[in-house]
Amino acid sequence: MKIIDEIIDISSKLKKTKKSFGKRDKLNKKIEYCKINTIPFIYKPITRQNYFEGNYLVKFAEERTRQLQEAKALDIHNEFWVNHKTIKGNVFGSVPKELLNEKALSSLLASGWKETSVNVLDLKNRGEEVKEIINFCEETFNYYILIKEELTNTYMILEYKI
Repeated sequence: MKIIDEIIDISSKLKKTKKSFGKRDKLNKKIEYCKINTIPFIYKPITRQNYFEGNYLVKFAEERTRQLQEAKALDIHNEFWVNHKTIKGNVFGSVPKELLNEKALSSLLASGWKETSVNVLDLKNRGEEVKEIINFCEETFNYYILIKEELTNTYMILEYKI
């Protein structure tokens, strides 16, 4: 009898897991997007698993700002992120490589920044709420930033291939 109870328990868990995957698939189909470009970015890696714990992000932001200042790239970084308003994401320091001169690039790489490819994804806006888009991003992408492009007033996803 004990084995039968265990089999029933395992079957029940598998059924619940299958239902949750079905909901996720439904959500993913609901929000459509297309890749419009892939561009190289420089990013500052997170070195902590739980980055919301303690004051890690505050220290991270201070160090990021200092490194950008030393590289004379802070203005370029800030201008890019003013034009591309961050809504939500889990990458906390990055800038398109093409905006940096060789000296700034070398300085940031020497400070531990890394290069990666970033897919620029255009959302096929069908009236989704921002919360729905954020949930979609969190379930679909490992590393991303959801942005609102100020010039066109549209949402886009930067998918970091880290």
